[in-house]
Amino acid sequence: MTPSKGAARAEALLDAAEQVLATQGNANSAMRDFAAAAGVRVGHLQHYYPTRADLIRAVMSRALTRSLDRLAVVTDTDQSLSREESEHFIGVLLGEQDDQATVRLYVEVWAIAAADQEVAVVVRDFYAQYIAHVEHAVACAQPDLDAADLGAAAQTIVSLLEGSAILRSGITGRKSKASDRKLVDTLQYLIHGS
Repeated sequence: MTPSKGAARAEALLDAAEQVLATQGNANSAMRDFAAAAGVRVGHLQHYYPTRADLIRAVMSRALTRSLDRLAVVTDTDQSLSREESEHFIGVLLGEQDDQATVRLYVEVWAIAAADQEVAVVVRDFYAQYIAHVEHAVACAQPDLDAADLGAAAQTIVSLLEGSAILRSGITGRKSKASDRKLVDTLQYLIHGS
């Protein structure tokens, strides 16, 4: 189904806003910056997103949904999870960290969520879904794991992945093959229990 002109324009506006957030950051951007990046007047932008907060929330929601969609593709199984499959799953998650714009956008998401309760709700929902996908993957690898240990393993995996985004990105420039291998081995241990 082809999106309507209005839906296509709204997506283009979100693309431009996402690019501005990733390059300029939330604190250094205003509605005029978002409008200029989209090649429209501020009034046109406000037709779709009346306030800056509405625009920011829409950008964040779309970015988080994209990540969940990628995650669902690699965790959508009801069969046992082999080490090879979990390495692919980990590779997909780490692959997002190779995109500097995505990492910068997520840094902005965390900062905005700390100050904006509506964005914080979107972020909490995202992490609840993210952890649920990881729990499912761990349950496929360790079907006898009790619920408390399953939840703890999934939360630890997500914590390691999210923390690694800062160290693996261009923000700190600390990415190395040796540390990536240790990270994958640690995640494999948490997923498979050995």
